[in-house]
Amino acid sequence: MRITVKDASILIDLAEGDLLGLWFQLQIETHTTDLVLSEVKQESQWQRVSPFVDAKLLQVHATTAQEISAVVLFAQAHGLSLPDASGVFLARRLQACLLTGDRRLRRMAETEEIETHGLLWIMDRLVERDVLPKADAAQRLEKMVASGSRLPRVEYEARLRAWRT
Repeated sequence: MRITVKDASILIDLAEGDLLGLWFQLQIETHTTDLVLSEVKQESQWQRVSPFVDAKLLQVHATTAQEISAVVLFAQAHGLSLPDASGVFLARRLQACLLTGDRRLRRMAETEEIETHGLLWIMDRLVERDVLPKADAAQRLEKMVASGSRLPRVEYEARLRAWRT
């Protein structure tokens, strides 16, 4: 499976939950764009993300001058930010899954027939593959929500109940 970690919110959530290293243990090819990466602005988050960029585990694609005009038009037509639009373009080009925490972006990508998933899907994979123990998953999920991650309440609470038992 090829994944584009598009949304800065996913990168930020994984950084806040100290899950990036665990994500890469799944050995899933992971991409993002320079525009998305520019949204990781807090120094503490950047310090958690940048080692994976340096190690080329998180492959960063530069948005070319040719692409930028198409990205701008696409962003305007769909009411997206440039980073969001660049992630959609990259996912389409790589025929990859788009990981996003943005419901609006997810719906738009699905109309483009791009497979999408969010943070809970990532955490499910980490738990299912025994990379992250259930109790630890519950604790990290609570930490990410406390840090500002917005998740569907019913699904979030269901994971907490399942992982605490």
